[in-house]
Amino acid sequence: MDYFADITLLILMAAALLIMFFYDYPARWQDRKLIFGVRNRDEFKEEKASSAVSRIVSETRKQALIILIISFILMGLIFLIPDVTVRVTIWVVFIIMDLVLIAVPFMRSNREMKSLKREIGIKSEQGTTYTDLKAAGSVSALNITALIIPNIISLLAFIAALLYDLGVIVLPGLIQDTEKAGSFALTSMTATFLFIGLMLIPIAIMMDRTRNEVISSDSDMNHNYNRARKKVFADMFIFMSWANAIVAVLYAALLFFIRSDVVLIIQMMVYVILIVAGLAMLVRKSLAVDRHYRKETTIAVDDDDHWILGSFYYNPDDRRLNVTKRMGIGGTINIGHPAGKVIMIVTALFLIAAIAFVICISAFAKSGMKVSVGSDTLVCNQVIDYYKIPLADISEAEICEMNTGFHLTRQVGIGMPPVFIGTFIVNGENNCNIFLNMESDSCIRFKSGGITYYISGNSSSETAEIFEKMGTAKSS
Repeated sequence: MDYFADITLLILMAAALLIMFFYDYPARWQDRKLIFGVRNRDEFKEEKASSAVSRIVSETRKQALIILIISFILMGLIFLIPDVTVRVTIWVVFIIMDLVLIAVPFMRSNREMKSLKREIGIKSEQGTTYTDLKAAGSVSALNITALIIPNIISLLAFIAALLYDLGVIVLPGLIQDTEKAGSFALTSMTATFLFIGLMLIPIAIMMDRTRNEVISSDSDMNHNYNRARKKVFADMFIFMSWANAIVAVLYAALLFFIRSDVVLIIQMMVYVILIVAGLAMLVRKSLAVDRHYRKETTIAVDDDDHWILGSFYYNPDDRRLNVTKRMGIGGTINIGHPAGKVIMIVTALFLIAAIAFVICISAFAKSGMKVSVGSDTLVCNQVIDYYKIPLADISEAEICEMNTGFHLTRQVGIGMPPVFIGTFIVNGENNCNIFLNMESDSCIRFKSGGITYYISGNSSSETAEIFEKMGTAKSS
């Protein structure tokens, strides 16, 4: 259970790295539409230029392969870190840094390819654009109904989960107890699946409405090319939506009838594998479309110089906000567009904030938990005072063992092992206030103001010492 999130991140990260490697660092460049963000052209296939391009491709691929191998080794080493908090923090930082690192050879080779263009006398024709008026705005490949139906299924799963958690649905054979009904775990998870499915709809529509690309003087050829390109993305989004809905229904059904964490872990792993399969399908079909229409391309807009390092599109004269990416798959923004500048700044701030947040949470979880017993008050502190409880209000205090039968379900608070602070369901009892270090094998259970508390020190001996001080302070 402790390594479930790690395994999920490993699969997703490994898939992302492999897809980037095989898509952005091809062994054969001759049939590719782009070479490290620079448009492929017939001049590159002439003898002198061809050997230069092959050298650049070979050296860059080797550099990317070295980074890929090192990345897999580092991901394996992360598993050896015993502390969950430290491990999660390293995962977040590693993922962001590694996705940047794997792009470095691509960006460096983009500069080499632009330099090669200048050496062989290819002049950029910036400002030249082509529009096929016959096919303008008429190319669409997305069947919106195929996206709506799986989301309706996800919505029904969410409604059923909500009614179950509220106790409205009580059928023979269903697992129904205070722990499951009060935690709203089923509702929150099915709501997550529903949210993901709904988010896919505007993204799919946006990709389907991207500006048509002109590759030929033949309008029918342009129509077929753009429809084929958009259908690849439409099929992927539909596949993702159905996978999302099916997994949401399976998740709900499993929690209705089966209380097995192992089964739920397997189900989530299947979901991750389906996501990876969808991305792999997108890559394979995208490459097939590019290969097929590469031979039909008679018009190519030379806008290489508008692509910074082949990754960031900057063209203030282009009114488009969204453009097709040159590194990776999908779309990106025009940072020369006023709205693009805002999006770029917000994205950068979000990434910085995300890293800072994870580091702060990690530092917070690693900071010392302290339970002190004064003359008349028990104080639970970690950076701040969470609970200040008058000793006179404490009743039914006892030592409890935190063994395998001790079960916590978070309602509100922190649940980052070994630190658990906030309002939890404890062994089926709702709305318990806890302040626990799970490295202690025991805790103190008591009541105050009608609320049940579970607290512990950083070890069993410290917990026993706190319990003794509570008894002494109350009797004095």
